Amino acid sequence: MADSPVPLIDIAPFDAGGSDAVAAAVRAACETIGFFLITGHGVPDEVIARVRRSSRAFFDLPEKDRNRVAETGPLKGGLMRFAWQQEALAATLGHEAPGDLKEVLDYGPGFYGDSWPAEPGDLEPSWHVCYGAMCGLAGTVRRILASALGLDSGYFENLFDGHLSSLRVIDYPEPTGPARPGQLRAGVHTDYGVLTILATDDAPGGLEVRTRAGRWCAVPHVQGAFTVNLGDAMMRWTDDHWVSTPHRVVNPPANTGRSTRRQSIAFFHNLPRDTVIECLPPFRRQGTEPKYPPITYGAYAELRYRQAHGDGKRLNL
Repeated sequence: MADSPVPLIDIAPFDAGGSDAVAAAVRAACETIGFFLITGHGVPDEVIARVRRSSRAFFDLPEKDRNRVAETGPLKGGLMRFAWQQEALAATLGHEAPGDLKEVLDYGPGFYGDSWPAEPGDLEPSWHVCYGAMCGLAGTVRRILASALGLDSGYFENLFDGHLSSLRVIDYPEPTGPARPGQLRAGVHTDYGVLTILATDDAPGGLEVRTRAGRWCAVPHVQGAFTVNLGDAMMRWTDDHWVSTPHRVVNPPANTGRSTRRQSIAFFHNLPRDTVIECLPPFRRQGTEPKYPPITYGAYAELRYRQAHGDGKRLNL
């Protein structure tokens, strides 16, 4: 960790008399890199291991069975699936790039999806348990971020009533041939919500972040820790004082002598659809207009979704 710009922060002291030190460490990370690793989070390892197992079992099904789960559907709280190379995340930043080398499952109680498959049998139950645990953790991180901004720790709470958060599991299979020019496991992008909480695999071909100096750095894998990063909504709230950092998932090197299949579990903590994102009070300066005009979270998310999936696609929420 000594040579990484992404710090490791134990957040357990936040609710045990050490809130100032935790908030200060998080503030420093948010102002410089927009990423940090957390321990002391209270989410049992088995919650993540269980959803990892059930999701891996789904991705191991024959393609014809996986194809029964569509990108969207009529069921609120249903399952969404984005097939192999269906997303091109680099397009959200205006870059031309082939589809990403991944397959994705997605779920959020506020999103419309397809029916949950009968097999694997533990898929839906394990996802619901994990979603609940991550909602609880996101609430803790939310309070830490408010404190780090110099606000009351409960400042954001009412803004998240009916939040549109989602859980996503991403399968990066072993490469079966060379990638096309510019093609990555996940192209360069920023997240467009408030914050993301990520559980990673210790496998070659992982997450990298771009520093403000333009240098790409690997995010370390720390067993039992989560990676947290800020999204565009938080950056807009802070008038760019806090960073929504571009990041990517790189392709594994050849001949590693070990499996390069990778699976990541991401929780995207998003605002309700009609919540307006505008500059927070600590960053309003008299006589100076904020960098961004107010926009609802729903309108912003819809724009970024079309960029990633094509102009003809609509975010069904």
